[in-house]
Amino acid sequence: MIKTQSANDLNLTAAEKARVLEFFPQGIIAIDLETTGLSPLVDRIIEIAAMKITPEETTVFQTLINPQIPIPPHTTAIHNITDEMVKDSPILQAVLHELKHFMADLPVVAHNAKFDMGFVVMGMQKSNLELSSNDVYCSCKLARHTHMELPNHKLATLVKELDIPLLNHHRATDDAFAALKVFLHSLDRVRTPLSPMLKRHGHLFTLSEFEKLDIEELPEKFKILEKLVKEAAVVEILYSGGNHKNEWRPVKLTSLLNSPEGNILYARCLWSDMQKSFKLKKLTDLRSPGAEDIAKWLKK
Repeated sequence: MIKTQSANDLNLTAAEKARVLEFFPQGIIAIDLETTGLSPLVDRIIEIAAMKITPEETTVFQTLINPQIPIPPHTTAIHNITDEMVKDSPILQAVLHELKHFMADLPVVAHNAKFDMGFVVMGMQKSNLELSSNDVYCSCKLARHTHMELPNHKLATLVKELDIPLLNHHRATDDAFAALKVFLHSLDRVRTPLSPMLKRHGHLFTLSEFEKLDIEELPEKFKILEKLVKEAAVVEILYSGGNHKNEWRPVKLTSLLNSPEGNILYARCLWSDMQKSFKLKKLTDLRSPGAEDIAKWLKK
């Protein structure tokens, strides 16, 4: 069940809210995810929480998500979210439509935001949702510059050193709130919205930067990938990386995605029967195999 509720119980003080609105007059979103693993290309989101602070109100959007795959035991050991807990929850596509509406165009902050927003961006792209122009800030990146005296800048360390309560670490609502409080401590040291430190050391990117794939920058022979991906075609690729460097590798195309690291081809390797990601800048050639080879690979 998706819940949008008042966040008064999260104990954001009037002074803290005023500090947020001094830097972000329209408001801000603090977000956190729990996932089945660490890669947005192969793993799935299983919980999203977003805390919205605006001049009018403070609200929380929170839901568990059915990832439609089993949750690995080693990740359940971290966040304590089980298959039973998510089996009746909505799937990601439905949640992202509501999350996009909740976030609007407000700036977003997360701890290790590249990780969280990487999952969100790829989920929205797979769901054919247009990315909004949200500026994304990272509380971890900024804290590395505003709190250089600390031993490290993991969320668990920062909340301990800064005396921020965190009752349920690795649950999305609590971690989103903790990330916001860490960000506020950093804003105290940034001191003024006019300081260039926030943009230089806290800002990562704008979501709409990843709206379009730069296929036009690729050699002409790769532009056909857009069409082939829509057909879920089987092709052979030459790739200048991995264990089979510069060997013709059969793959079944899944999607074209972009990320802060560049454009990515996501496909199922028909040798290993595993979903893999291939950076397009390392793709050196592709060809269409014969029908007999395709039938042989797909039969395995």
